[in-house]
Parts: sequence; C-alpha cells; structure tokens
Amino acid sequence: MKRPWGLTLFASLILVVSTTTSAQRRLPLDVYVADDNGWCVTSTLIYGITEAVLIDTQYYKSHAAKLADRVAATGARLKAIIITHPHDDHYMGSATIHERFPDTPIYMTAAALEDFKQKSAGAITGMKKYVPAETPDTLPLPQILPTPHLLVDGQAVEVMQGQGDDLNVTNSYVWIPSLRALITGDIVFNGVHVWLTNSNEQSRAAWLVSLSQLAALHPRILVAGHKKSVGAKDGADALAFTGKYIRDFEATRKSATNAEELFAAMKTKYPDVALADKILSRTARKAFSK
Repeated sequence: MKRPWGLTLFASLILVVSTTTSAQRRLPLDVYVADDNGWCVTSTLIYGITEAVLIDTQYYKSHAAKLADRVAATGARLKAIIITHPHDDHYMGSATIHERFPDTPIYMTAAALEDFKQKSAGAITGMKKYVPAETPDTLPLPQILPTPHLLVDGQAVEVMQGQGDDLNVTNSYVWIPSLRALITGDIVFNGVHVWLTNSNEQSRAAWLVSLSQLAALHPRILVAGHKKSVGAKDGADALAFTGKYIRDFEATRKSATNAEELFAAMKTKYPDVALADKILSRTARKAFSK
C-alpha cells in the first residue's frame, strides 16, 4: 500500500533523529570517592543503557557496599570488574561487590594478578588488625584480563599498562576514546600526596615517562586513582600535579638528612594536599630506611 507523503516524511525523520541520538550518546562515568579513612581512593563506573564496567572496588566494605548500590541503580548489566593494580585499597572491596554481582568476572593484568596472589592474604591479615569490621575474610580470585579491548554498549574501552606507584609495571589505566577520558589508577593522583613508598629513583623516572605518554592522549576527563574530594575536578591538570610532586620529592629527598626533614619540607611545599599522615609519613620513612 502506498503511504501518504506526510507519513513517509515523518517516519524518515524519526529514523534520522533515532540514529543521530544513538551516534551522539556518550557513556556516563560515575566516580565514587572514599573519605580519608578509605584513603580517598576512587572507583569509576562506565555505563550505558544496557552494559557497565567497574574500575576498582574500594578498600572498606562499607564503601564497597555503597558503590554496589550505585552500580545497581543504573539498571545496566555489570559485565566486568577491572582492578587497575594489586594494591589492597583498590581490590579489598571486590568481596562485597562480588556478593552483589556474583556472575561478573573480575580482571587484572597477568603481572598484577601474580602480585595479588603473593600478597593479598597478608593484606587481609594486616587490615584485620586495625579495621576488622571493614575487612573481608576472603577475596574472590581475579582472572587474567583476556583482552585489552572491551566494549560497553558498542563503545571502546581500552586497558593499557603503565609505570605507576610500584617498582614493577603492575599498574594499568583505562582509555575511553569516545569521551577522551582516562581512568588512571595509581599512575595519577589528584590533590593527594603521591604514594612513593614502593618506588625507587629508577621507577620514578619511568613513571614520569608514563605521565608524558598519558598527556600525549590529550584527555578531556581524567579520573585519578586517589583524589582529595568528590568535588575535585576530574581534569588533565592532575597529570602536571603528579609529575611536579615526583620531581619535587626527588629533589627534596636528596637534600634532606632524615625522614622528619623530608616530611616537613614536602608538607610545606604541598600544604593543602590530602593524606599527609597516611601517605607522606610512610613515604618519608621508607626513603631513609635501610
């Protein structure tokens, strides 16, 4: 049957609007930020209408439970959980998340998983000594990330490795091309003292190279592994902050004569930066330990 011209035009307009809307739709990011007790660690949910991927799972059980509620509230299927690196403040919450989403695989890179297998049991024991109510009894065993190329509702999510706050290259970051967004794990810090306790001069030099590589992507959005507060901007200026902090630490470390002097000098240089007592104090002590 021949359609009236007006109906044909109307149907065509609906198709054009629908196609345009689909092409322009961007994946929202929901960034959860812990308080100081949870080391200001971030978890990022990348989600579309039907699918979602979660990056990092928090430290405390109570924070992970709130994060799980936010995942559920999207109504999207959680298809993967990615742990950016094997530090306990980023993976302890995986037990709580796994209880809520038992069919969702948890992934790490091969290097990160090897480190996790060696240290996670000891991390649970250590955490139970000071916050037993926030500590899981066991952790689900992650799988090796099968591919660095993921899709969320048809849009690319890329997982790549880089040097961060560890001697070995166990850190990874996530790049979302459609958003020009980086989720960096502990390669980048935002308004928080940079965790340098597990680094040395050589790894810090490699870390600076990784920061330059991230900057070359010209991100519009950048979610650091730790940030000072929920209201802190998720912007590329965190790259410059992290790089400057590492360089200042290197120079100050060489001029300081003891841990107390290094702590005081860095705190003076960065008076408004969070977690001095949790991060900077440990880093300063480690710098002068034998």
